[in-house]
Amino acid sequence: MADVRDREHMHATTCSLADLLHPTEPVVPTLVRPADVGGHAAWQELVRSGALVPVRHETALVAGTPPSPAARVETIRHLVPSRTVVGGASAAWVHVGSAVPRQVDVVYLPGTHRPPPRADRTLRQAAVLRSETVEIGGVLVAGLRRAALEVASTRPSHEARQTLSLLRDAGLDLDAVARSLELRLRWPGRATARDLLATVSSGATAASGLA
Repeated sequence: MADVRDREHMHATTCSLADLLHPTEPVVPTLVRPADVGGHAAWQELVRSGALVPVRHETALVAGTPPSPAARVETIRHLVPSRTVVGGASAAWVHVGSAVPRQVDVVYLPGTHRPPPRADRTLRQAAVLRSETVEIGGVLVAGLRRAALEVASTRPSHEARQTLSLLRDAGLDLDAVARSLELRLRWPGRATARDLLATVSSGATAASGLA
């Protein structure tokens, strides 16, 4: 394991809401893959021993390295073609480390070619404004507000509540997200999203009132 640590040049990263909304160029910690440590068996043993902490699939960070949006996006870079956007629950995972997506949600814009299908990504077409995205390590990712809207309107309610709670705890104002929803008259799943945003936001308000 000493050899792996010797290759690491880690920079502690804290992710505030300001960092997520107005990101600077991120420092990407070195991801460790099976080929870096002698194969799958060695990699899995390092994970079992706690020396490596998985990020997604067979990529990991050395224990003690803070996970970051830059590290998470690096694990899915190969799934996100140019001129597409990481959307929905996958974008939320990039930002705050919610449930690891089995398939990466990739959004392609109207007027662009649909990327070829892959088992490890889902594709959908949607209009996404550049102002609704952030660029992390050269990959476009739906911003926090856009990700919250997509999660609230497309994911199963239990999963959506969990993810919205994580976004809220990261500092996202869900009431502001709800207000932006009311300006999107043709947003699919609008009623469902409105109810979920209100439920999660009111839960936080009630909890703060009891504190």
